[in-house]
Amino acid sequence: MAEYLRRRELYVAERKDRLARAVVTAAVVAALTVAAVSVFGAVVGLSALVVLQMVLGAVLVVLAVAAARFLRSPSEIESWRHDAEAERRTARALDRLVRAGYTVLHDRALADSAGNVDHLVIGPSGVWVVETDAHRGPLRQNRAGLWAGKMPLRAMLGLVAWMGEEVTSHLVADLPEGWQLQAQPVVAFSRAELPHGLALLDGVVLLPAAGVADYILTAGVVLKPLDVAILVDVAERALPPYPVDGPAPTWPAMSRLRGILGR
Repeated sequence: MAEYLRRRELYVAERKDRLARAVVTAAVVAALTVAAVSVFGAVVGLSALVVLQMVLGAVLVVLAVAAARFLRSPSEIESWRHDAEAERRTARALDRLVRAGYTVLHDRALADSAGNVDHLVIGPSGVWVVETDAHRGPLRQNRAGLWAGKMPLRAMLGLVAWMGEEVTSHLVADLPEGWQLQAQPVVAFSRAELPHGLALLDGVVLLPAAGVADYILTAGVVLKPLDVAILVDVAERALPPYPVDGPAPTWPAMSRLRGILGR
């Protein structure tokens, strides 16, 4: 969600920079259109009123097309918007866990990483790293890995598993000595069809987005209220909110990500 907001703000800023050039281009095209229509009207002997009507109509068409092209969001921004909407639905489903003693932190930044954790859930059943996936199609697995329709998900699963490891290491680093902790990575599918509603693949739990909260609630109790409070306090410091404004975080560990995506 935060990444979509960042990209949208960058696109809006870029579009403002392009405004003057777009206005000049539209004006030039409109002027050329007026000239062409006027010449055509004179050649075929149309009346001045008809030529004027044709000119006005052509100019309006040119301006409408220019405005549509200028205001249209690129396909990648639309794709991020769909993903952000799916994340918001998952967030609403997870927020009901608060009544059961859980804390849900959304869009948390990882140190030394340009990425973000969609949802971090901390409560009696442990620590959960929840990432939303908005791909369509039935889930299937073969020798090449996991697929949602025709979209391969192997790299995404590797990235989510890596996020779970990173969250674990960040929390343990700030916890008192002797703590045993393992954050469980989860992929919440907002549109893909899971064959049996639940699967565990490469250490990552796969669930329909609507069923994540119930699964977390029924996973058993492993943390006491005091443990939960300590973990939340550490998580707030170690995993701050992902910044939307300003420059994107640097990623010294980019080679690690490329290795994951290349699997």
